[in-house]
Amino acid sequence: MTETQVSLLDSGGDGAVTMRNAVARCLDEVRRLGVPGAAATETCGGSLAVIAGIGTTAPHALRGTLLLDALTAQDVEVADALPFADPDALAADGSWDLALVLSPWKQRVADRLESLTESATRTGVVDTVVRGAGTTAGVNTNSWAAQAAMETVLGGRAPASVLVLGAGGSSNSVALACRRAWPATRLVGSARDPEALAGWARRFEAEQVAPAELKALCAEEIPALIVNTTTWGETDDSETRPFAFDFAELTAPGNCYFDLNNRVSALQTAALRAGMNVMSGTFMQRVTNACRAALLSAGPR
Repeated sequence: MTETQVSLLDSGGDGAVTMRNAVARCLDEVRRLGVPGAAATETCGGSLAVIAGIGTTAPHALRGTLLLDALTAQDVEVADALPFADPDALAADGSWDLALVLSPWKQRVADRLESLTESATRTGVVDTVVRGAGTTAGVNTNSWAAQAAMETVLGGRAPASVLVLGAGGSSNSVALACRRAWPATRLVGSARDPEALAGWARRFEAEQVAPAELKALCAEEIPALIVNTTTWGETDDSETRPFAFDFAELTAPGNCYFDLNNRVSALQTAALRAGMNVMSGTFMQRVTNACRAALLSAGPR
């Protein structure tokens, strides 16, 4: 894979810089599609928008503080928030301006949209849909948000190796982010589903290692950055089941751990106790929502 390096850091490890640059890159991707901007209604104080959502947690996400904070920062007022059962129900309603796409639909909605950003095309993942002038564009904000989070937690350093745990939709966004930020970095994935892992490894020219073989990998080289893209740690109930990986053997003082789950989980606590630099998914979620708010307030003019 020939990749041109795209960093979100101007200098150092400033999270505000990575967030601004991630939003700018995401907007630029949508603008390059040549589609009209989101059709939010302009008001004297900003914009009035109808936000939709599909996915298991859509009703909760549409009321989420992080989303509402991002919209408020861009002077976007929510006129209505509409959860739908599936992509067909979403497409049948013409009233919304921007839609959140959540699990289990992120990898299943792309073929129903008129256009996709480059990141959405390369990952097969759509987490946001923008509607304007009768057309819909699928956007992957998560790849830019994950990159902002990883570059920030690393403080501007380029990791020698990155280990991605899990091979679901989010792992694709993380892998693309890694390839953009650090084209020469060794990228390794591990997951319980060997077929999904093999497809992920082919897509991003990465290495694949079965969970039982991670100890041997760490004997060779402890990953400088570990990324958990699984849902283990998302809820209290998820932590009652065994984790698929021996997490303790992956940790090393001074290395970094990034967990896509917003909740402060047992894995995050274990990484802190091991002396690692740790970031939860909250920063990534803030960047994702900043991208969504920017799409509504600025749009691809």
